[in-house]
Amino acid sequence: MYAVEIENYSWKYEGSKFWALNNINLKIKQGEFVGIIGPSGAGKTTLCLSLNGLIPFRVYGTLKGRVKIFGKPTIESNIYELSKKVGMVFQDPETQFVTMSVKDEIVFGMENFGVPPDEMRKRLNWVLEKVRLKGMLDKAPSELSGGQKQRVAIASILVLYPEIFVLDEPTSDLDPVGKAEVFEIIAKIREDFDATMIVVEHEIEQISKYADRLILMNEGKILLDSPVDEFFEELELIESVGESAPQVTELFYKMRKLGMYSGKLPLTLDEAYKKVRLTFPQKKINAPEIISENYEKEKPSDKPILQAINLTHIYPDGTVAVKNVSVDIYRGDFIAIIGQNGSGKTTLVKHFNGLLTPTSGKVLIEGIETTSKQAKNLFSKVGYVFQNPDHQLFCKTVWEEVTFGPRNMGLPEDEIERRGKEVLKLVGLTHLADEHPFFLGKGQRQRLAVASVLSLKPEILIVDEPMTGQDWKQAFELMELFKKLNNEEKITIIVITHNMRIVAEYTRRVIIMAQGMKLYDGPVRKVFIEDPILEKAFLKPPMITQFAKKLHPEYGFPKNILSVDEMLLYIKKLLS
Repeated sequence: MYAVEIENYSWKYEGSKFWALNNINLKIKQGEFVGIIGPSGAGKTTLCLSLNGLIPFRVYGTLKGRVKIFGKPTIESNIYELSKKVGMVFQDPETQFVTMSVKDEIVFGMENFGVPPDEMRKRLNWVLEKVRLKGMLDKAPSELSGGQKQRVAIASILVLYPEIFVLDEPTSDLDPVGKAEVFEIIAKIREDFDATMIVVEHEIEQISKYADRLILMNEGKILLDSPVDEFFEELELIESVGESAPQVTELFYKMRKLGMYSGKLPLTLDEAYKKVRLTFPQKKINAPEIISENYEKEKPSDKPILQAINLTHIYPDGTVAVKNVSVDIYRGDFIAIIGQNGSGKTTLVKHFNGLLTPTSGKVLIEGIETTSKQAKNLFSKVGYVFQNPDHQLFCKTVWEEVTFGPRNMGLPEDEIERRGKEVLKLVGLTHLADEHPFFLGKGQRQRLAVASVLSLKPEILIVDEPMTGQDWKQAFELMELFKKLNNEEKITIIVITHNMRIVAEYTRRVIIMAQGMKLYDGPVRKVFIEDPILEKAFLKPPMITQFAKKLHPEYGFPKNILSVDEMLLYIKKLLS
């Protein structure tokens, strides 16, 4: 039996000019694991909402064709019946929270479905261990970090054991180890319960490892649908719409185009390692480590623009989120702040523009303490883009959103117009200027939030998880924008992210947080070979760096390679 059958299906949201889905035909077998990728706005979330009845029962619009779950059209069922068969984790976890504590949130569905108390306790203890939420049962979801909220949302569906799991970017706010753990959980549940897994994900390395087949969507259509081991043969098509391949797959694809390799493309580190051993037996280059950037010599300026000195922050519930952290940030810095979920990253940076006040210690902007009266006018120098863009979007159109700040500053109309057009072009949203922000995909809303802050022309730009909901092309374009602002405008960039590839390829300095403390502060080239620190912080290097480490003992490759192109250079040296 097919778990899902979609026939000539189209959907257009009420008030929108565009078809979000356009004549979709798709069949998914019971027990199959299907990954769906595609750029923001491709229709992936709309497809997910169509599987559990939220479309058309709770979301209004125009429908054509039909969706069937285990042979029954969704239009002939209701949301309660469908929720027993189709469990969905939303892209934004906050949209599915209905209670006041983590425990109540996780058991809410089980209570509604009449799961016996003993079984409820058993499932609760099991899932808390799996998603690393022990000790947080009494916390309110609103008190959690973005990644912790995502874990709660995932846990609340995992305990229901539905026949079909629909997960819309379930790991976008999780640390690297957390991403791997969630996919291991999904794979285990699929194996134990013969569940059907439908996962929308930009985390291409993880989805490629576990899925049976992958589907590529763009502009409401399915462009590619094939088994995972054949999918990346169409890498040019995949990249043309903004998605990517696992780094080792991309490496071997480039090697094949250069005539250096002729076999099948690997998907995992182990597959890639075996192919290197078969292709280049008994070769060694003994290359030295790539020299780490000397941050002290390359420091953008001598005097810090922003300082945290012995900073501690304790929340009202007693949670010590930041413990005695000191850090100097210089004009022109390009910094990544990384660490596991709940490590204190967001709490730390919220002190930089006065959103939070230190419990003890102090923060200085250009030498002036943020708690002093003189600092009032300095906060405009620090632009902050929230992890959840919906926390800062409130206007009726995209255009009003990006011009609100300049207009509120009392700037002339022609300057407001110029800034609005400039930032919309920068983030690729010019064509959506008249749309309501909440008709946009989450990735588009994230770029809109960035644009609304950039229109104020801050000297320091803090971006909390800018990759959330973004495809690789959009992430690349966003980071290229930050790079341009940093190089040409000398804007200091601080990025909080779980995307280690972004960290490796764009930032120059890394600060690692763990349990509210600073574990590391130094060059990006050095951090990814500091295995004890990475393990303590629940972090992993980018896939290509892991590959370099794997090849190092036998082939002598540097362990601190950071990109596919760097690795390709050393492969060429191996052949020369």
